Amino acid sequence: MPDTTVGKIMTTDLITINVNAIVSEAAQIFDRSSFHHIPVVENDGSLAGILSLTDIDRMKTGASLFKNPSKEEYDTVFFRSTWVRDVMTKVVVELSPEDSIRKAYHIFKENKFRALPIVHNSRLAGIVTPLDILNYFFEKIKH
Repeated sequence: MPDTTVGKIMTTDLITINVNAIVSEAAQIFDRSSFHHIPVVENDGSLAGILSLTDIDRMKTGASLFKNPSKEEYDTVFFRSTWVRDVMTKVVVELSPEDSIRKAYHIFKENKFRALPIVHNSRLAGIVTPLDILNYFFEKIKH
């Protein structure tokens, strides 16, 4: 079972964001969804990085550190004037669909990542999270 490939458990129905989008667009995506990571893509669809909800929260926290009297107004202006490419994680560990769940597990364990993009032929093919791995094994236990 640990040698099952991540291609069999990855999420393929992805919402992505372009590197040239503004952070307020990403914040709206996070507000409307239940996931915590958005793959960031170049115009050609190749993976450029990953943006997490934690990245957005850190930006909000940074604004409050300055004790801004109108924090929400400041956040709005800041989010509308900051590019996704400037706050995303640019160096991303990626896997191929043929890599094993075991390999993904070790990367998660050693790096404390919460999402790994899956790339095939230089294109984003999916994303896998520790929850995907847990769900896979619990489904196997039930059968």
